[in-house]
Amino acid sequence: LKPIAEKVAKDNTIIVMTCNFGQSELLMNFVCSANARGFDLSNVLVFVTDTETKEIAEGLGLEIFFDEKNSEKIPSDAAQRYD
Repeated sequence: LKPIAEKVAKDNTIIVMTCNFGQSELLMNFVCSANARGFDLSNVLVFVTDTETKEIAEGLGLEIFFDEKNSEKIPSDAAQRYD
């Protein structure tokens, strides 16, 4: 995690978000809205809880941290609770 954080930090600041697949539409909306307004998202770090969200966040150009070992314990139906 430390190498990712050091890469992302800008003026010693990181915007940290967490997201699962159930919240991925909100993440996409956030990124599209920020880009439309010219916001710099280079210091955003997203903690993802599943491979689907990992792929989405990376596709949006965001830096991610994915702890596959601990995330595998989260039931996939948990994402439905946040829709």
